[in-house]
Amino acid sequence: MVSFSVIIVTHGREELLSKCLDSLRPGFDDWQLVLVANGKELSKNILDKTSLISKNVVILKNDTQLSPGKARNLAIESCSSEWIFFLDDDAYVLRTYWEVLFPLLEESKIEVLGGPDKAPEGMNFVGQGLAIALSSPLCSGSTFARHKPLGKKLIEVNEEKLTSCNLWVRRSLLDSIKFPEHFKRAEETVLLQRLYFSGKKMFYHPKLLVAHHRREKVFEIIKPSFFAGIYRSKSMKMNDQKSNFLFWLPAIFVLLHGVYFIDSFIFWHFARMYIGLILFMSLAITSKEKKINLVPTVMFFHYFIVFLYGLGFLYEKIGLRNGNN
Repeated sequence: MVSFSVIIVTHGREELLSKCLDSLRPGFDDWQLVLVANGKELSKNILDKTSLISKNVVILKNDTQLSPGKARNLAIESCSSEWIFFLDDDAYVLRTYWEVLFPLLEESKIEVLGGPDKAPEGMNFVGQGLAIALSSPLCSGSTFARHKPLGKKLIEVNEEKLTSCNLWVRRSLLDSIKFPEHFKRAEETVLLQRLYFSGKKMFYHPKLLVAHHRREKVFEIIKPSFFAGIYRSKSMKMNDQKSNFLFWLPAIFVLLHGVYFIDSFIFWHFARMYIGLILFMSLAITSKEKKINLVPTVMFFHYFIVFLYGLGFLYEKIGLRNGNN
């Protein structure tokens, strides 16, 4: 059996964290848990729970909230296992996860491994609609497989299909390749790009599935979506990569709104085509999830997320956001 450490960075979301910890039941307790209290103390109930699920627990306390990348880099220093599992505090592992996982960790060709997330039960219509929209290529572009199982078997991938809420990396790779510490969002994108461009073998399995809670208020989605565009643009610059044209499409989408001031007839012609397209996609994906009542919400998020992401992308591209912030 391979050894592994689980890294969870948390900040004041104890109800979700408790559910996350409850899901870490691989069938034995000889594994390491590294829990980072990132700017907020952990309760006694959480501390007691950690001792019940693992006999090797490391609690790291930060007096001030660090960036996600810096907090994870600090946690990595405490890990000595062969594999590290990065899991978000608002996600939890599903029951069949471990039986799919362990044979894969034994394969020498696999250096980085991940799978998709899905919506947990019990979210309100905003959270459910958001989760479904993110599984659409018209909303998430080439990263939609992070939120929807793609295929039926193990495939080799790049960073676009992997997410930090469900990510396994061999510990030895992280001695020289680190998370960026100045990113407020999408720090895993840079890490995975660095691993990919250094020749590491990265894989995705659709059955390595975790449940991931989504924000349940519309205003809470504004900043993450805008920042996602900013930090995707920054990550493309950092790695000097040939950019996937799909990542530019939301920015072009934003700019096309200017057509309204040139010729409103042409604008509304294309607007009707776009509305028809997202209506068709929303009907298709909500029908598959048997949640057809969420069509209006899913349509709204198709537009809302793409527009905010495109704004953030443009904001960084034209130099309004410089430096390391």
